[in-house]
Amino acid sequence: MKKPFFKNIKLILIFSFIFLGLISSNYMVNLQILQGMIKDQQTNTIKSASKRISKWLDQKIDSMNVIKTFIKNLDHETHPEYIQNLLLQSKEVANFANVYVGYEDDIILSGLKWDRPTNYDTIKRPWYIKTTNRNSTTITDPYYDVGFKKVVVAICTPFLEKNKKQAVVCGILPLNNIRNEVLDIPLPYDGIAYLMDRHGKILLHPNKEQELKNSVYGLLAKERTTTVNNELNEYIFSHDHINQSNWFIIAQLNKNSVYEKINLQLIINLTIYGLSLLGFIFLNMLYTKKQNISDEKLKKTETLLNHFIDYGGRGILIADSKNKILFFNSLFTKYLKLKKTDINDTYLEATNNIFKVYDSKIHTQIYKKIAYAKHFKKSEEHSFEYIFENKTFYFEITILPVLSSDKVYQGLMILLKDATEKEKEKIYKKEQEDILFQQAKMADLGEMIAAVSHQWRQPLNSLSIMVGNLLQFRQFGRLSDEMFEENLNHCMTNIHYLADTIETFRNFYKPSKKCQKFHVDKAIDEVFYIISPHFKTLGINLQIIKDEREDMTCLNYKNEFQQIVANLMHNAKDAIIEDKNYSKTIEVEIKTLDDNFYISFKDYGCGISKKIQNQLFQSFATTKKDKGTGKGLYLSKLIAKNKLMGSLTIKNYSNPTEFLIVLPSQKEENG
Repeated sequence: MKKPFFKNIKLILIFSFIFLGLISSNYMVNLQILQGMIKDQQTNTIKSASKRISKWLDQKIDSMNVIKTFIKNLDHETHPEYIQNLLLQSKEVANFANVYVGYEDDIILSGLKWDRPTNYDTIKRPWYIKTTNRNSTTITDPYYDVGFKKVVVAICTPFLEKNKKQAVVCGILPLNNIRNEVLDIPLPYDGIAYLMDRHGKILLHPNKEQELKNSVYGLLAKERTTTVNNELNEYIFSHDHINQSNWFIIAQLNKNSVYEKINLQLIINLTIYGLSLLGFIFLNMLYTKKQNISDEKLKKTETLLNHFIDYGGRGILIADSKNKILFFNSLFTKYLKLKKTDINDTYLEATNNIFKVYDSKIHTQIYKKIAYAKHFKKSEEHSFEYIFENKTFYFEITILPVLSSDKVYQGLMILLKDATEKEKEKIYKKEQEDILFQQAKMADLGEMIAAVSHQWRQPLNSLSIMVGNLLQFRQFGRLSDEMFEENLNHCMTNIHYLADTIETFRNFYKPSKKCQKFHVDKAIDEVFYIISPHFKTLGINLQIIKDEREDMTCLNYKNEFQQIVANLMHNAKDAIIEDKNYSKTIEVEIKTLDDNFYISFKDYGCGISKKIQNQLFQSFATTKKDKGTGKGLYLSKLIAKNKLMGSLTIKNYSNPTEFLIVLPSQKEENG
């Protein structure tokens, strides 16, 4: 007994050390993955916030340029009140705390009432000197404004007045206007975000006492993610520059919180390892003690068990050539709601209907299948459902004829399997796919609404300014008929543009109840029309390549096809944004061959990681790291296959990444 015991212990120890090595390796791999994820998450989060703040600053700069155009043709000496009124109105429209203009003759006009301090020399003010020296729009360093009692910045734009005098117009912006954009950035692991200038001074911070103080981050490092130690904790920092300014968004995470869960998992794994080792040793002792005990009954039934081992979980009944029941197991009686006495010494005949739990239609079908199997000496299968005690059950029945070596009928075997769970899983899977379709539609809807918002922003701003102009000129009696008609025509042009955009968007999301004729290239153009303004703001160029001589007419589900196109376009956009070093071009090429359209989508973004290439079209496999849900490509492939009767495949994983849609030009209405 001792030899096999110690032999097994040796094997257990060898495998336990291997397992311990795997635990250590797994910890190191998970640690590296977590570090990469944290780095990417911090970088992506603050980049997104940085873009929003940069866009906010761009809008304010654009507003200052519009204000400049209003006042540069007005003489400040003859129309000071008119200019002040324009500045006040501009302050309200552009949402500045105040708007003022300083002239080289030391005159300052302000939208709000302002008590000019003694010895205040306009041309010696830092904002005037900096702006005129650069001769371009500038943003001042943040400073505490005594009048507003807030930390503010000024956006200043230079211009030459009608009389050739130098002037600078400035808009005052409290930094609190972007406080929520910075402080509400979602960061895990007790993380915070704050705003800092290039000198290391904190401008906005969750703890207001830290504002205008120097950050522990210090001067900006070349690397976007840095680890810094202080007296109490170790922090992980990331930063991103905000365009048009010398500001930086800083993300700060507590390193101990980041690694807390992975360290806890290591402790749990080591505990499981220790308990498992003790358990295996104990089980080995029991096994060694009982290993020579033989079971004659098991040997006698071994042949029978081997015969039915492939039919585990099934009810079994065996009858001879005269239909006398020779054998049945407990599952068979359980499934048929019978007692053993109901089957013992009986025959497999309709008069002794052992299938009476089912309705007459089902047991009639079963006896027909039995007759067919006996007569034609071939197996028969049948699936059915029935209701018992207000519950629905699904069963599969297989009838196997037993033949001798010379093909003489010897009897039959009936296998009865409860398929209820399998059927429920099918139903559940179908329901989940329907839910995923709706979720994907909503995700795409969010992307498309963002695209429409980019479409609308410029015309809405133009409408606001033109209507404001009309009101101002009318108020001061300067509105001529020609000016009124010109501005009105511009307004109507923008309104028609908005209406066309929303009509295209509405048609895009109208559900396709039946096949319709459409042109493939025009359907893609409609998607381009909605998303192109958003893509242009990202610097992404969209190209469509086609043979103008080809007939692009297709009979299929247009909106479902456009949903796939939109998903592929947004995936390509995300891949391009992921790495700015790649070409910002998305190419769509349409070819026709053998009554099919072949539409390829190419982008030169970051490509698809080898880790997920084999699971690319599976549910919840995403190409977008922590940003994606993994439903887009999975559902697009389902739509292409099951709804469009086509296909969606990947032809190349990088340089360029290429997806291919095969779309039948003619699809049956009931397909």
